[in-house]
Amino acid sequence: MRGLVEQSGIGVATRNTVRALKEQGVDVTNNPTDSYDLLHLQWIGPLSLYHARRARRQGRPVALTVHTTPDLLAGAFTLSGKLTPVYTRYLRWFMRNVDLLITPTEAAAAQILPLVDGKPIHAFSGGIDCVRFAFAEQSRIEFRRKHNLHRPTVLAVGQVIPRKGVETFFEVARRIPEADFLWIGPSVSPFLFYSPRFSRVLRSRPANVRLLGFEPDIERAYCGSDIFFHPSHAESLGLVILEAASVGLPLVVRRLPVYQGWLHEGKNCLMGDSTDQFVSAISALIHSQSPLLSKNGLLKRHSLDVAGRDLIAAYEEVL
Repeated sequence: MRGLVEQSGIGVATRNTVRALKEQGVDVTNNPTDSYDLLHLQWIGPLSLYHARRARRQGRPVALTVHTTPDLLAGAFTLSGKLTPVYTRYLRWFMRNVDLLITPTEAAAAQILPLVDGKPIHAFSGGIDCVRFAFAEQSRIEFRRKHNLHRPTVLAVGQVIPRKGVETFFEVARRIPEADFLWIGPSVSPFLFYSPRFSRVLRSRPANVRLLGFEPDIERAYCGSDIFFHPSHAESLGLVILEAASVGLPLVVRRLPVYQGWLHEGKNCLMGDSTDQFVSAISALIHSQSPLLSKNGLLKRHSLDVAGRDLIAAYEEVL
């Protein structure tokens, strides 16, 4: 489970948070036995609960970033429909041991508001490393050579689970045979997610789709691709969207409430609700050779500098 979390968006957000704080001159440790002023948790497993209770007994405030709201469980785990009520109760119980709550977006904050018992909630992302995620021509050349890419390339990044829109990705790829479709991200253990139907979907994927698994140097994949397609059915933020935008890829995403306020259709992205709409958007980008859509300040508000200052201001409320 730990490896899966580290490879997920939660792991990326955690590393960005540490970097953002260090850039603000804050000393950070990942050893809970060290001396510290505030404990910031990014995961709600049993070990996190133990450390939260221990910190509060010692008079240290606890902050928690809630990455997974109850609605995000659907299509992520075996029997997720039955687990959602249990997870909701557990999350409510866990948050009794927390002094400060952080969510990536206002939409995520609204979802957990009924569970927090009046505790302060702040909504901001963990930031994006715009230095790492910058376009590099050499990275593009090397990635495309490694994977023998000679056609327009559409990229998706995320765990290989139904909630991320894998089936939609396959359907769109089947309709655009003149392009290559790459999915980068780890597959979930069958002990955590098992679905005979989804297994059949994976086996019957179209020939122009490649599942490349986890990629530690993900910025090379962004540089080597032409379009970023994120068909996920639910997100707390969608950090990979920011990574792709930082490299300069045009964005095609599902029309979700969580994107309101920072993704603007026709300005910094194209949106869709159906396979037909996604096919139309991606085909237009492939065949029009139009310039990249404007980022419109998309990255400025999610920079590590802004994230670090937001975190410190939130911490000061409970310190």
